[in-house]
Amino acid sequence: MQAIVVGHAMIRATNRSIYRALTRRGVDVTLVVPTRWPTPLGDLQVEDEPEESGVRVVARRRWGRAHSNCYVLAGSLAPLVAPGAPAAFYVDEDPAGFAAGQAARAARRAGAGLVVLAIQNIFKRYPPPFSALQRSVLRAARAAVSTSAQAASVLRRRGYGGPVVPVPFATDLAPLSPRQREEVRARYGLGAPLAGYVGRLVPEKGVDTLIDALGALPGARGAIVGDGPARAELEARARAAGLAERLIFLGALAPSQAAEVMGALDCLVLPSRTTRAWSEQFGRVLIEAMACGVPVVASAGGAIPEVVGDAGILVAEGDVSGFARSIDRVLSTGAGRDLAGRGRARAARLFSIDAAAAALHTALLAAAPTEVA
Repeated sequence: MQAIVVGHAMIRATNRSIYRALTRRGVDVTLVVPTRWPTPLGDLQVEDEPEESGVRVVARRRWGRAHSNCYVLAGSLAPLVAPGAPAAFYVDEDPAGFAAGQAARAARRAGAGLVVLAIQNIFKRYPPPFSALQRSVLRAARAAVSTSAQAASVLRRRGYGGPVVPVPFATDLAPLSPRQREEVRARYGLGAPLAGYVGRLVPEKGVDTLIDALGALPGARGAIVGDGPARAELEARARAAGLAERLIFLGALAPSQAAEVMGALDCLVLPSRTTRAWSEQFGRVLIEAMACGVPVVASAGGAIPEVVGDAGILVAEGDVSGFARSIDRVLSTGAGRDLAGRGRARAARLFSIDAAAAALHTALLAAAPTEVA
């Protein structure tokens, strides 16, 4: 069968592992991506794909804003469907968006199936024209994939009634060797024992909770990877807490650099806070840390409990004392070694590239027409 995948994330070659695994399952994969996409580190340009991977990458000019809901790609997508074989489009974007609408039209014209993504775990009422787009796309979809049970439930409430296949995020990261950990810490000036955060610096991520918790742990060091509008406020908070010598802000790093810093941590902390408009949808850094053998301490909100299971420590959102106790438990007792082992096992079992590719393949087969004209 043929899969035509539409989305901006695959502009990076590192985000194509699942689709390479799909080709190994006999699927003819075409990725349709924008030629450029802005990020905090500058504009990304579509990266080359090794010919031997079997994945075809088609780059199209983006029209509209660089947002999941607000862009389309130049030209029609329907001609990408090869005649004579079952085919399905998969939209790796929110279904209430222009790219999803474009893929739905192409699927209808080409006689192909349509798979949509469920990642939103808070129900939202979209204004026109996105509300109409959502209704049209969800009516056209023959299958859906969900990153969490919460997201699947919200998709049902949004009006989708077809089959839903759980397809969580996946990772192929692996633990650093002791020597590599020391080299990374030396390169970035990191001390030990080391707790850290990797992600956007925005209020809902709760990084202020981590800063306050580190302030209560005089023996702990900290590292924060990422950037965002809350950075200046968080740096000021850290100085006021007397953490200038113990907490380092590394800013936004390239994915490979962020991964190596994560692998050098003794504890990954994700202190997210639910708001009226947002709840942690998955927490990809959690599975990446677990795969790296790094224990996790995270908020017990959003989809985080589904992801972590019994392989990490969950703390009530905003509970500074609870986070301080849990981080201290990981850094100063044998709990960290136990959690590291459980995390690696859970990541290998549930969040591997092959497991995600198999689940996505199931959804594509459910959506593709059984008879081809």
